Amino acid sequence: MLKIIEDELIIKRCQKQFTRSFKGLVDEKIPVTIGHPGASFKAKVSWLRRFGMWLFSKKMESRYGNMFGIGMPDKESSISMTCEINFPVRGIDRRVGGALAKDNKGRIFVVHRGKIGGGKKGIGKSLFEGSFRGVWDVMEDGDTKSDVALIGALYSPRFVRQVVQFIRQVNIIKGAAAHQSLQTEIAFNDARFREELVGFPYGHYNRGKEDICNRGLVIVDLADSLSDCGFKPVNDSVHDLFAMDKEGHVTVLFQVITDTSIAVLHEGIASLMLGGFDFSGSPRLVLVLPQPVEGSLKRKLRDMKIEILVYNWQNDRALFPGFQDVITM
Repeated sequence: MLKIIEDELIIKRCQKQFTRSFKGLVDEKIPVTIGHPGASFKAKVSWLRRFGMWLFSKKMESRYGNMFGIGMPDKESSISMTCEINFPVRGIDRRVGGALAKDNKGRIFVVHRGKIGGGKKGIGKSLFEGSFRGVWDVMEDGDTKSDVALIGALYSPRFVRQVVQFIRQVNIIKGAAAHQSLQTEIAFNDARFREELVGFPYGHYNRGKEDICNRGLVIVDLADSLSDCGFKPVNDSVHDLFAMDKEGHVTVLFQVITDTSIAVLHEGIASLMLGGFDFSGSPRLVLVLPQPVEGSLKRKLRDMKIEILVYNWQNDRALFPGFQDVITM
């Protein structure tokens, strides 16, 4: 179980690491006025062109503010935030959406309580819990326990992408919650890859925390690889990712696993096999793993007609060296 960090000096050090993670990615500083419930203030936001997102960090009286928005703002314009990932300066403050927590190995994670206000009716914690799909965990929160969304591992080389993925999901939740469709059967014209469906719903708690924070990134990168090769990547609330042909038939079904412990492998294999029955035509089944399997398990997978696709990391992106072999078999 995660445990919240209360120490003022550790929180200060973590905030410095948080902002340092983005420093080398800033393309431009843009002067704007940031709108905030109850107040507005002038600021120079950091534009991150690669992600189509801006960031502004500021120490306030009782918290460190980290504000994010989608889209490049015009100079001297008034803009609104998409999401804040704030930390209390010290101690525990459950009014603040963000928090820092550590696991039993001492690894530090950025988490969020689901407070995604924005001044609009219906946007808040209940909407977040009902709509956010990502990584959920339970945190020892002083004298109580709290369900939190696990944004990312602070010192991971993939931390920035983990944060970006979280912000994008919040943006989709706030802007299109009423139109989200979580049906399993999808008409071809509506079939697409939806980043807001990557991950797990509220109440699904995860093991292997640092690895599971990378899972959404692997799925997104795999979807990009499918698109680059002319395939149509699609997902829904049940299946990680599948490839669909021009007639709307599912040809390949993928299940992504970032933790290769036996229990997690068994869960993934079962999900993949059961998922294959949801589609007509017996799609090929592909298990996506961070390392190959050997011995008896490899033989069993072959007998079950499950193919293996191994990924590795180049900087913050997942690469799939055997991808061409898998999709052309």
